[in-house]
Amino acid sequence: MNNVTKFVFALIVIPLIALSCDPAKEFKTELDDIDAHLVHLDSLENLLDGIDFDSLTIMVEHVKSNEAEIKELYTPDTLNETFGRQMNDCKAIRKNLGNVGKDESLYGDELNAIKHQFLDLKDDIKNGVLSKEQITEYVAVEKAAMDKVSLSFGSFYNMVSAERYRYHVVVPKVDAFIAELKTKNDELD
Repeated sequence: MNNVTKFVFALIVIPLIALSCDPAKEFKTELDDIDAHLVHLDSLENLLDGIDFDSLTIMVEHVKSNEAEIKELYTPDTLNETFGRQMNDCKAIRKNLGNVGKDESLYGDELNAIKHQFLDLKDDIKNGVLSKEQITEYVAVEKAAMDKVSLSFGSFYNMVSAERYRYHVVVPKVDAFIAELKTKNDELD
């Protein structure tokens, strides 16, 4: 082979070999899957960031305050069934939202950890650090972790939404009942 033929051969073959060894192209499906999970993680983080945890804490404190006032002001001679249900709803609000600060940290940390695992995995794949078997294994592990936190966070988010709704429906009625009790007590004094 003469030098010109070798040169032309090298110009054609070397780029083809380089392209065929590009991990980003070889593992495009896995990288696309990781990108889809990263988008989903971003949406979960946005939902978490949209929860006003301070407001939820204030709601719980309001319910606790109402419970204390009811204990002080209300001595039932007959059971008011509607009021009893409202107080049970308030108790549920207090119990379900009582540890939201802990939940905020837990989900924030978990989402952040999974996100960084996916980002590191993506970099490792692009840099050709992992074998095909390792990639398959690690992607499956991270997807399982993602599915678990996504399901758990979805339940948490739905619970927060339901309790916020319950608060806005029930607590104003309890507030009005407390105001009536205070007025009656003031009239008796």
